[in-house]
Amino acid sequence: FCSSPRAAAMSQTMIDSQLLAQRRAEFLRRLGGAAAVIPAAPLVTHHADVEHAFRQNSDFWYLTGFDEPGAVALFLPHQPDNPFVLFVEPRDASAEVWNGFRWGCEGAVQRFGADLAHPRSELAERLGGYLDGAEGIAFRVGRHPEVEPLVLQAWGRQLDRAPRTGRAALGLVSPCPLLHDMRLRKVAEELERLREAARISAEAHELARRVARPGLSERQVQAVI
Repeated sequence: FCSSPRAAAMSQTMIDSQLLAQRRAEFLRRLGGAAAVIPAAPLVTHHADVEHAFRQNSDFWYLTGFDEPGAVALFLPHQPDNPFVLFVEPRDASAEVWNGFRWGCEGAVQRFGADLAHPRSELAERLGGYLDGAEGIAFRVGRHPEVEPLVLQAWGRQLDRAPRTGRAALGLVSPCPLLHDMRLRKVAEELERLREAARISAEAHELARRVARPGLSERQVQAVI
C-alpha cells in the first residue's frame, strides 16, 4: 500500500530496479564467457544545431533504464566482481543549463545499479582492459559509428596477443539474438504496462476522432492526442 504519490513513485522505482537487475543477470548468464558492449543512442541533429527528440536505444534501455545519450554499457561475465560497467557523461553544471540534467558517474552507480561508472571520455582508454580475459565480444557492428572503431581496435589488440599467450582469439558476434529473445518474453509488470499504454493510446485516438473536422490542422490533432 502506498500512502502518497511520492511513496508510489519510490515503490515503482524499486520494481524497476529489481526488474532491470533480473534482466542483466539473465543476459550475463546467456553471454557465457563473452563480454557485451551495448551503446546508447546518440543525439541526432536535423537542422543547424537543433536535435531531434531523443529516443533511447531499445536494447540499451531494456538492460539499464538509463535515458541519456552517448552512454556505453559493458556486461562482463568474466569479471564477476564488476560485471556491469557504465560509461556516461559526467555532471557539468554549465552544460546542464542548456542540455538538461545528467546523472553522472555517481548516479549511474547509486540510481541505476552499475558496479562501476566512468566518464564517457575514458572509454577508449579503459575498454581493452575490461575486455581482456573474455572469450568473445558481443557487439552490433554497423550501427554505432562512434563506438565501433574503439571496439574493433580493442578486438584487434586481443587478436594480436592471442598467438603469444596461447589463448584462442576472441570472436565478434551480435548480441541481438540473445537480447531480442529475452525482450520477446514479457513478465507480469511489462504486460501490465503494455495494456496501460494501449488503453491510453486508444483513449487519445478516440478524443482525436471526436474533434477531427475539415480545416483542422495536423498540429491541432497532435495536441489532442
